[in-house]
Amino acid sequence: MVNNIQITGFKCFDYAELMLKNFTLLAGQNSKGKTTVIQSIFAMLQNGKNPFRGEYMNIGKPNELQNAMVGSREIKLYMQYEDSGQIKERSKIISKNSTTVSGDDDGKMKVIYCSADRIGVQDTYGKYLGDDIIIGKNCEYVFHYLSAHDEKPLNLDTDFIYDMESKLTFGGQVDYWLNKIMGYRIKAREIEKSEFIQVLYSNEKIPFEMRAKNVGTGVTYIAEIVIAALSCKDGDLLVIENPEIHLHPSGQAELVKFFAFLAQCGVQIIVETHSDHIYHGIRKSIHLDEIETENVSIYFFTQDEKGCSVPVNIPIDKEGKALKSPEGLFDQVSKDLDVILGW
Repeated sequence: MVNNIQITGFKCFDYAELMLKNFTLLAGQNSKGKTTVIQSIFAMLQNGKNPFRGEYMNIGKPNELQNAMVGSREIKLYMQYEDSGQIKERSKIISKNSTTVSGDDDGKMKVIYCSADRIGVQDTYGKYLGDDIIIGKNCEYVFHYLSAHDEKPLNLDTDFIYDMESKLTFGGQVDYWLNKIMGYRIKAREIEKSEFIQVLYSNEKIPFEMRAKNVGTGVTYIAEIVIAALSCKDGDLLVIENPEIHLHPSGQAELVKFFAFLAQCGVQIIVETHSDHIYHGIRKSIHLDEIETENVSIYFFTQDEKGCSVPVNIPIDKEGKALKSPEGLFDQVSKDLDVILGW
């Protein structure tokens, strides 16, 4: 679990420090630093001369990524994390021609990344042709993962099953949560003598299975998130960009309950979002005791006078009330209503 990240001279940041929790929400206007925080974590996990090119991202050369507003000539990153109950630290100093690494190795931290570019609705999906099936940063292999693990036990301890009356296999829990959020169940089947997977959906009202193109687009996007999330185990890091894509507000509210449940199970979740429903949803989960406020961290990103990004921590009390509400923090609906109502 990542506890602390410090960023110096990287892209839009002069200096920033963030304390991460079981559930961390990153919010703010476009190009204010939310994705850069995620990229900073990935840079700490990717090795090589250029840590900005690797498994999780490929965003360019270090000299392209230095903060131009303050004229930085090197990028400094620091991460404190917990590995098998031990607190460890790691830092990197990255310049045009070299990368200096100090501190502990990053161990065996498993990261599942559902990027904003995750794959959408298709007739078929490709198989992962390696030994151990992965999810893929664009969720391109999630349905192969589901077909291979459908009847296998869930990675999470059964003590944390949300509903013990539900089927306790991996596929059973995917069906449970997808049905709870979207009202659908899913089957992923390997097409014989091919390298492809077919995905079919069903629900209680329709007596036959449907192709992905014949149900709402949001069903596929949420199925990908649910499968990826349930592939995690205690201590894993799940990073999701814009989970609200193609999802109705009521579905977003149910999705947040799922996130709160996983975070309480020990999965660390980082969510980047532009959705007020995700923001208010996690506050509601705190209010309903679905997640403890000590396990939630919310950051809203603004800019200083130099044009550098600044993460502002938004503390939430045990009732779910925000103790700080800076200008621009999901207040557009209120502003619009003020105009409509003439206030």
